[in-house]
Amino acid sequence: MSFQDLESGRPLGSRRFQTNGKQDPTQAVASGIFQINTAVSTFQRLVNALGTPKDTPELREKLHKTRVHIGQLVKDTSAKLKQASEIDHHADVSASKKITDAKLAKDFQAVLKEFQKAQRLAAERETAYTPFIPQAVLPSSYTASEVDVASDNSMEQRALLVESRRIFCI
Repeated sequence: MSFQDLESGRPLGSRRFQTNGKQDPTQAVASGIFQINTAVSTFQRLVNALGTPKDTPELREKLHKTRVHIGQLVKDTSAKLKQASEIDHHADVSASKKITDAKLAKDFQAVLKEFQKAQRLAAERETAYTPFIPQAVLPSSYTASEVDVASDNSMEQRALLVESRRIFCI
């Protein structure tokens, strides 16, 4: 059973809950992977808005909160995956459960890879699209050399912005 199987609507089987009412670790892992995948899709959508007119401080805050939320989901799902793996080491566990858990571990790694890719892109875009601060806004306490340094930095940022727009437009 893989994440693709869950997406297609195939049931996990008859053993979804343990007798004490707690969720089966395998089902919990599948649920966690689904939640992470959904959150990563949201994160990618927000990353794609960086550098557009929708790129606002609110968007960046939402991006940050989504990143933190995904981190928490990953932590929780990782713990559940470890728990499921420990259960699989018992001799009385069926081979199909072991295979299901192995497929879920593979799906977990794949969604983590997607998240890492999206995080790298987010870091690049957040850096490339840092807002320009005009010299008129700089406090009067800045010395002439500090204004020159700020001006050099803003020119470099503008050059990066122009270059990144040129690359994305090709």
